Amino acid sequence: MSIGPAAAADVGAGAGAAAASAPSSAADSRAPAAGLDYVALGDSYAAGFGLGDPTGRPVGACAQSAEDYPHRVATALDLDLTDVSCSSATTANVVDTRQSGAAPQVDALGPSTRIVTVSIGGNDADVFGTAASCIALGRTGPVFDAKATTRSCRETLDAGGDDRLTRAIDSTTATGLRRAFTAIRAQAPNARVFVVGYPAVFPDAAHTPVSGCFRPVIDGTSLSEGLPRNGFPFTDVDVAYLSGVQAHLDAVLKRAAAAASFTYVDTLPGSQAHSACSRADPYIEGVSLVASAGFTKISLEPGALHPNARGAAYLADQTAAAITRSLASTPSAGAGAGNGAGAGVAFGLPVAVWLALGLGLALIAAAVVALLVARRRRGRPSPDARDTP
Repeated sequence: MSIGPAAAADVGAGAGAAAASAPSSAADSRAPAAGLDYVALGDSYAAGFGLGDPTGRPVGACAQSAEDYPHRVATALDLDLTDVSCSSATTANVVDTRQSGAAPQVDALGPSTRIVTVSIGGNDADVFGTAASCIALGRTGPVFDAKATTRSCRETLDAGGDDRLTRAIDSTTATGLRRAFTAIRAQAPNARVFVVGYPAVFPDAAHTPVSGCFRPVIDGTSLSEGLPRNGFPFTDVDVAYLSGVQAHLDAVLKRAAAAASFTYVDTLPGSQAHSACSRADPYIEGVSLVASAGFTKISLEPGALHPNARGAAYLADQTAAAITRSLASTPSAGAGAGNGAGAGVAFGLPVAVWLALGLGLALIAAAVVALLVARRRRGRPSPDARDTP
């Protein structure tokens, strides 16, 4: 999911956090996956928007980083990576719609593809793009807009019990996911597909401090001392509301993955203590504003509300572990089709082949026995009996 223009910017505030503070690597299980063709699909959460070391792939406007979780997974498991993830991508960009000159992402798939990861769906309902418009002036509001009169985003997004974001997730996102997952399976019939969920951007109630999460992005000293860094400028009401929206998105993603028989990598529960609200060990970058001279123009710094280096490492660890478990669950794991690839394989041949061979041998044996019996009944010695006294 991308917020703001998908420019191939260098590291955002805090996005270059030291690798030593990131979750441990999953590089201890190379053998099952080594050399397999791996294609990464998805939006800015897959592409590493805001991280450093831009790849320029599939096009520069995608703001893809060599520090994104697909590159980390490929390194950990020794996979042959093709990364076509692109910031701002929707499910349509996965299926059949070009993006900033980049081909539809499923075009990178083929019969030789053995591993696919995909992080997609949030942009279809503009979940976090909407969240970025919920910047508030204080913990209890108002929301920063032209009039500064709305106390929270929830007032307008969930007016009269009609939750606009949830409705968009249930309709636009759910439909888009079904199309995308169908296209992925059609283009990569021999691949194991892993749908990687979004990590917690807004904490659940259990991980929200009693004092709230609010950290300003603009204050009384901004003109003289500069804008604050790594803020979390959301009202208490909107933190709870947007956390619930993300949980709903996670549930829809999980159902869509199950319906397609894909493996769901649920990164939400394990990241609740590391949302952008966290001051100690966040996996998600907070909000920093960039102002022009004279404050005539203010925009979000690239990487706001996206995984930082620790977050990318966390996503990579969860994904690599899921891939390793899947490949280890069946023999000859890289050889078969679908998420059941390798299931029912013995000595390199599918069970169906062995059954056919066994049936054939049984029929031949039965025919030989019938022939011998017939010859004995006619008083004709069998060829093997001619030298018998």
